[in-house]
Amino acid sequence: MPRFTNALARNKQVTVNMFVYHHILSEHPNLESRHFYPHFWQDEDLVLGASGGRNTVYFISSLFDEDQQWVLRHYYRGGLPGKLIKDQFLFSGYERTRAVREYRLLQALRAKGLPVPRVIAAHVARAGVTYRSNIIVERVKDSQDVGRILLEKNLPDTAWEAIGRMIASFHEEGLSHVDLNCKNILWQSSNEKAWLIDFDRCAFRTPDAQWQQAQLDRLLRSFNKESQIAASENKPFHFNEKSWRALLNGYKAS
Repeated sequence: MPRFTNALARNKQVTVNMFVYHHILSEHPNLESRHFYPHFWQDEDLVLGASGGRNTVYFISSLFDEDQQWVLRHYYRGGLPGKLIKDQFLFSGYERTRAVREYRLLQALRAKGLPVPRVIAAHVARAGVTYRSNIIVERVKDSQDVGRILLEKNLPDTAWEAIGRMIASFHEEGLSHVDLNCKNILWQSSNEKAWLIDFDRCAFRTPDAQWQQAQLDRLLRSFNKESQIAASENKPFHFNEKSWRALLNGYKAS
């Protein structure tokens, strides 16, 4: 089937290739569907690193700014459905796809001045009634996820307090992060700033102490889980009650 491009709007395009409809949402008109697949970046020797284990996230060089790095992430199903259907979702409109919803949310959060990565593009590949999707965001410079940092050292109380204030700033705006864990929090050493990442399935809700506390509880469980995993491998994990108290102090002070 011939390949064609149809511009839907200034920052949208659709291409059709072998009965797969590729929808791209981006401020960069030169991005194509091939840019959302790891083999393109591998062939061009532009992969800088990867993380995430089974569901790999790729760190790649920006196509437009040599000083900038991007993060390419594919959307996977979780839980039992993910064991049966790894990465396909039922299509019910582009605005309801995982990638486009996260793209829109990241734009809204940045407009509010919240510390989230700048979103570069969302990609949806639709085939019949199902789709697969990817997202590219800007990589936060000089940052590591907190879970990784704690394998090497503890953070000072000022950093924990900053993390607490950061979480509170999202809760004050009514942002519910459904996967708040220590690996989705970045600490930027150069600016001593905390960032939040991975907003798949997240949304704005009416602020309420119940769901906000549930998310803090989830975060604490993630620290304890990583601590247990490290202990089972005879590795240190530099997290303790003092760390958590400092985080809560920052959260409550906001």
